[in-house]
Amino acid sequence: MKKILFSLALVSMVGVSQAQSWVTKTTGASSLHFVNSLKAVNASTIWFSDAISTTAPPPDTGRYIGLSTDGGNTWANKLISGPSASATIGDLHPVSATTAWIVSSGSGAQNGIWKTTNAGTSWTKQTTASFSSAISFANVVHFWDENAGFCAGDPFGTGANLRFEMYTTTNGGTTWTNIPTGTAPAPLNGAEFGYTGKITVQGNNIWYGTDLGRVLYSPNRGASWQAFQTPAVDFGGVTVTGFTADVAFRDSTNGLLISDEDGVSLLYSSTNSGASWTPITPNGPFYSNNIEYVPGTANTYVSSGGDLGSSFSTDGGLNWTEIGSDPTTPGKYYGTLEFLSPTVGFAGGVSQAQVGGAAVPAFSVLSGSVSLAVSEADANKLKLSVFPNPVSEVLNLKSDKEITGVTVIDLSGKIIKREKGASQINVSNLAKGTYVVQAAYKNGSVENTKFIKK
Repeated sequence: MKKILFSLALVSMVGVSQAQSWVTKTTGASSLHFVNSLKAVNASTIWFSDAISTTAPPPDTGRYIGLSTDGGNTWANKLISGPSASATIGDLHPVSATTAWIVSSGSGAQNGIWKTTNAGTSWTKQTTASFSSAISFANVVHFWDENAGFCAGDPFGTGANLRFEMYTTTNGGTTWTNIPTGTAPAPLNGAEFGYTGKITVQGNNIWYGTDLGRVLYSPNRGASWQAFQTPAVDFGGVTVTGFTADVAFRDSTNGLLISDEDGVSLLYSSTNSGASWTPITPNGPFYSNNIEYVPGTANTYVSSGGDLGSSFSTDGGLNWTEIGSDPTTPGKYYGTLEFLSPTVGFAGGVSQAQVGGAAVPAFSVLSGSVSLAVSEADANKLKLSVFPNPVSEVLNLKSDKEITGVTVIDLSGKIIKREKGASQINVSNLAKGTYVVQAAYKNGSVENTKFIKK
């Protein structure tokens, strides 16, 4: 229901290697229009849908689709015809340079699934995915090919029939079949809802995040469902302001969860499809806005943190390395991530110059090595040190970066204590044992290390 819109007008493509970096090109999108969904069919064909600034509304309030068929070098931006001008394009999924589906989120006739077969020139509503009740709100759509698809929204129905509204199709959306009561998951406490675009798919497996920190999981394209509580408080920050999360899986069982808890970045791993999670103490800069598995690798993930930066890990989240950015583009923002292979990846964002009114949305490209490799020695170089360790009272932090805050976390991932605007923290009231301390840096990144309370 409540919308989570990643602000993207800067879009980046990267082949990450030991000289990893984002390189910027323009998309030609309208000023103060930001992309909230970014999908690549292959290295040449990339689509995005946009959203509109709410703090500084643009003169052009239309909703647009961006389409590139040459790897992001040139773009066609097309006004979306069909849904009303007030509709929010909550999600997007293309399968070719001509065929794609969008989620139009809102109320009334525009709410639902729309399809184009002419590269976005026109859109037709697929009415059998009805989303027509008074409380319906469409959120996500995914297609495995031109025929097999899934879509979902917030809960609908009443009493024993209250469940998340979900549909599947085997004919491209010509007909959608409602997933019935008893199969579709019921909302927790009768009030849980999902988020636009908050879907992760790996093979036939689907993970769908909610405002109560749960992931709704299907191992078979929506035929059956389980609901797992994660360590996250809220996947989209609407029910609990300042708390967001994202998941990525490398196969049907193994994945990572990032959680931003009011500025504190936490990381967890799962080996059972998200049924349970284990805290990770990461080395190096990792970011907690978005996370993406890199296909074709054993255990590589990329994280992004808006205007704070982006980084990658080749060992399942234990060690992270910063991804460089184009020095000629000021105020870069890295949001939604989309990787096709170790050499082809995309990130969406917005130039801060555009926020000020200038039309400088961009797309970034880099060709690189087929490897996301980084030496173990480099990965383990911590900039953060703590002393004394073991400690009885005040723990001091030292780094070559400017420290702006300190958080103590126990080994279960629970936040114990925080100090903002400081590079030390009093731990005298902590029980004896081992803890994690997280330093927040001025540039927005974070770094963790362990200490012993004696």
